[in-house]
Parts: sequence; C-alpha cells; structure tokens
Amino acid sequence: MSLLSWEAALALVLGALYGTLFGSIPGLTATLAVALFIPVAFFLDPIIALPAIVAISSVAIYAGDVGAAVARIPGTPASAAYAAELHRVAQARSPMLGLGISALGSSFGGLVGTLVLMAGATALATLAMRFSSFEYFWVAVLGLAAGVFASGSRLLRGLVSLLLGLLLSTVGVDPTLGYVRFHFGFSWLLGGLDYIVAMIGLFGFSEVLSHLWQQRARRVAVPPGAATHPIRQFFAAPLRLILRARGLVARSSFLGVMVGFLPGAGADIGAWIACSLQKLTRRGPPDDERVVLAGASSNNAAVASAWIPALSLGLPGDTVTAMVLAVFMMKGITPGPMLFAQDMTLIWTLYGTFLVANLLLLPACGYLSARMAAQAVRLPLNLLISIIAAACLIGAYAINRNPVDVGVMVGMGAVALMLRRYGFPLAQVVLGMVLGPILEQHFMVSAIKSNWNLLSFFDRPVALVLMALTLMTIIAGVRLTRRRLRRGDQAGTVSPDSAGLSSDTSSPAGGDASAA
Repeated sequence: MSLLSWEAALALVLGALYGTLFGSIPGLTATLAVALFIPVAFFLDPIIALPAIVAISSVAIYAGDVGAAVARIPGTPASAAYAAELHRVAQARSPMLGLGISALGSSFGGLVGTLVLMAGATALATLAMRFSSFEYFWVAVLGLAAGVFASGSRLLRGLVSLLLGLLLSTVGVDPTLGYVRFHFGFSWLLGGLDYIVAMIGLFGFSEVLSHLWQQRARRVAVPPGAATHPIRQFFAAPLRLILRARGLVARSSFLGVMVGFLPGAGADIGAWIACSLQKLTRRGPPDDERVVLAGASSNNAAVASAWIPALSLGLPGDTVTAMVLAVFMMKGITPGPMLFAQDMTLIWTLYGTFLVANLLLLPACGYLSARMAAQAVRLPLNLLISIIAAACLIGAYAINRNPVDVGVMVGMGAVALMLRRYGFPLAQVVLGMVLGPILEQHFMVSAIKSNWNLLSFFDRPVALVLMALTLMTIIAGVRLTRRRLRRGDQAGTVSPDSAGLSSDTSSPAGGDASAA
C-alpha cells in the first residue's frame, strides 16, 4: 500500500477535516486531536495511520489561528505570539485576509520544514544530540528574552507579565526534586496549572468578562468589502505579501526548523523568537501582516522538523511525535538510523504526506475555516460572546475532563481582566507558563550534575553561542525600543494585548484601540 492508494488519500482528507474542527475550538488542540486518534491508529496500517496523524497535526496547528482572528483567542501557545496582530488584521481588513496570510505562511513554512526533513534528518539530529541541559537552559532564556521585547515599548509591564507566568508555572510538584509548592492545601493544585486552561481563560473568557463589564450591546464592526472577493483576499493578497517578504518567510521558517528539531522544544519558542525578531528589526510603521506571516511560517516549519529526532534517533521532538513513536513500537517499527535502511517506503510516505498536507490540504481547509470565520464576525456580538463562553467552558473541561479546570479558567479570566485594565500584556503570561518548567528543570539538572558550579553554564561552545544570542537580543531590543520612544512611536509598538478596556466597537474585548 502507498500514499497514492485510496485508503491513504481518504485518511489524509479526513484527518485534515478532523484537525480543522479540533484546532478551531479553544482548548481542543492538535495534541488532543492526535491523542484521541491514537486508539484508532493502533488498528490501522502505518501507511494509513501516518498520513492521518500528519494531516491532523499540520492543519490543527494552523486552525488554532481561527479563534485569534475572530475573537483574539489563540488556539496554541505559539499562535499567542501573534494573536493580537492577527485579530487586528482581521478587524481592520478582513478575516479572509488575516487567515489567508496565516494559512499560506504556514504552508510555506511547512514546506521548508519538510525539505529540511528530507535533506538533512540525520545530520540535524546529530547536532541535536550535542544539546545537553545547559544548552536547553539557554534556549529557554533566549525565548523568554525575545518574549519580553515582543511586548513593544512597555518593557517593564511585559516583564511583570512574564514573571507572573513564571510564578504560575511553579505551582504544584517541583519537576526535579519533587517538592510540593504553592498548593495551599488543595490536592487539585498538586498537578500544577495547565497552561492551555490558563490560556483559554486569559484570552477567551476575559473577552466574556470584558463584555459583561462594559454592559453595552454592540456589534462586531465588519470591515468594508470584507465579504467581497474571498478567494482573492485569501489567496492572491497573501501570495503577493509572501513574494514581497520572501526573506522574512525564509528566515522565520529556518528559525522554526532550528528550534523544532530540538527534542522536546516544540514550536512555541520558534514562533515567539520569529515574531520578536520581526518586531525588533522592522523599519517604518508597524506591519501586523508581516508579524503574522513570521509567526505562522515558523510555527508550521517546526511541526515538520520535530520529526527529525523522532525518525533519526527515536527521540520525540514534541508531544505529537511522542505519541507516534508509541504507535511505531506497537507495530514493531523501531525508529532510528536503521529505519532508513530497512523501511524507506514508510519514510517516503511520511515525506509525501507532509508535501501533500502543506501544498494542498492546509490551504484548502484553511479556506473553509476562513469562510466560517468571516461569517462568524457578522453575528450579533451578544450571540458571539455566548458562543465564545460556551467554547471556553467546553474546551477547559475537555482537556483533562476535570471540573476544577473550569474554575481555574474562570479565575484566569478575572486575572486577565485586571491585567488588561492596567495595561499589562497577556501573551507574556502564557509564555512564562510554557517556558517556566523547561527553564527550571534544565537549570536544576545542570546545577546538580555540575555540583552547583555555575561557571559550567558558560564553558560549552554551543551554550556560549546561545548565551551570546540572548545578550544580542537584549541589547538590540533595548536600543531599538529607546530609539522608537525617542521618535514618539509608542503607539505603533505597544502590543494590543496590553490595552485597557474601552468602547471600541471593532473588537469583542473592546480594548484594542486604546493601547496607546
């Protein structure tokens, strides 16, 4: 059986539609979609199961941007890096245009990641093997530094939000030594706070609370011409942008590849670094479309490159590939260097699946989801807010099927309402919760195995390179921020997430226009 068989083709199409549905609903992430599919995959031939899993993960990662375009609710921590910019593009221009940039950017990024996977899986996986806990610590520090400067000119408030996220990530059991922290006698806090639940509350339920706070019935403003020429808005305009910004797409895609192939790193850090780099290096007025393009291309490039360590070394690049490795083991397939010599049919099936998913399925399913999003923004705001609230409640419960998570989600929504009211960005809170455990675990492991000799963090060549990149990011970020402040460009660099509450009618939250 091959990828050209009707069974494999059907698995590709159904997997893409399934991923689109899951990714578009807050809380129902690509990881959860694959996890629910795994019991079915055990009974399927690998040539059928593998295309379905690739299609699910590739399309669901993009579909997480649908909520960001409609209601500024990112579906993944990676899409939180550019959710505010995507929402602003959708409100000012058209949801079709914003999601078109996201879909086609994801498609091009996925193609770059696939080509790197095909050309250098073994070589890049060998490089990843040189990464120890010291290097992973500096990767996390680099991601945190980039996240602070992604908050725009309000660096201090961005830093406070990041520190809040780091503090929330320490709730529960210490991942290294097993100490219990900040559980306040509640057993349900021993497992920590799920960052997906927190993200739903921060971005999703805070929109509901913001609407109730204002107590005014409003409608979402539909941009003029938003419903005209949908194909042109989704395909033609984003393609012209990609051609003009081809250097940006290439740079962001390779950033996603370099972070994605690190075992356990995932796509989140790559998207944040790509968006932050675009914001720091821009010339002239802010360009939300290029920020979305940078984040989306980096995001999906990491999805493909995460398979590099999985196939070459048998090490999961992310949660999805970890589950795929379990399926391989159940089928008697051993990932590693010998796989390339013993079962090239499976390898070429994987390559072909990524090419088909990124060239055909992602744009097609992206167009369908964008048409639904374009209709959603035309609904009366009260109805849209009700749908958002229901989606938040269902998504928070569905992750762990734990009613306590619903209460955590509501609490995080209340926290987000206060943060937004006083101008603190929300995306940095999520970044701190995602990178906090990585930072802590690798710091503690490195410190313990070096007998708490902190100089050991600086005596490895790769670690020194990452440290230098972190310092360059901090120095460049501070200098560019000061330069923009001197030019009086504060309004263009403030992240929309830091906005307070206002009566702006173009957003369900009503807070985008008052950021400055």
